[in-house]
Amino acid sequence: MKKALAALMLAAMMLSVGCGNNAMDGAKKDAQEAAQKVEQKADEVKKDAEAKVDEVKDAANQAADNAAAKADEVKDAATQAADNAAAKVDEVKDDVSEKLDDVTAEITQNVEGRTVALNGIMPGTSLEDLEATFGSPADTQSDVLTFVNGLKVKLDDAKKVKEISTTGADFNTPEGMYVGASEYLLNDYCGMADAVRQISGGAEYEYNSGDKKSKVVYKAQNGIITEIICSLK
Repeated sequence: MKKALAALMLAAMMLSVGCGNNAMDGAKKDAQEAAQKVEQKADEVKKDAEAKVDEVKDAANQAADNAAAKADEVKDAATQAADNAAAKVDEVKDDVSEKLDDVTAEITQNVEGRTVALNGIMPGTSLEDLEATFGSPADTQSDVLTFVNGLKVKLDDAKKVKEISTTGADFNTPEGMYVGASEYLLNDYCGMADAVRQISGGAEYEYNSGDKKSKVVYKAQNGIITEIICSLK
């Protein structure tokens, strides 16, 4: 009886141990499956995140490329505008330089080859040529002849023009100056005067002929030329 009871107890213990082992194996298997699912889910999340990062990077690269292209476009436009502006400046400079050269050449020619005359009559012209141009004088007093429009002529002993002058606006010098013109045009038309003298209410501007044998004097008052005198020196 004791042996039978011991055998039963041993069998119960062995059965209990076997059931425990089976339970543990099941729990272990469940844990492994759960871990695999977690790992699989983590991989999926990681892949999604990496895909999203790549997408963002691609978008950022595209935006950077677009910005760089736009910057190059703006830079090219700015460079073209600068080139156009520089070309325009050079064009204006060339034009101004050319005009300045023309004015300088004209003034130089006037100074170096200036002819002193009124309406083509120069000091030294004969009385015959004078009357052929202006006709007979309206008035004669000694060696001073007065013609129409205020033209006055002084003759030397050889009956040649010693001095010719006018206070009227009908007579021009070879440079185009006339009574009534602004004195401030003298520099533009005749260049710098050889001499300037102050007179009451104005000034006298003297210019020598190219051969230094005659001179023209412009009298100006209140900024206006009032008399022109051409004479031998």
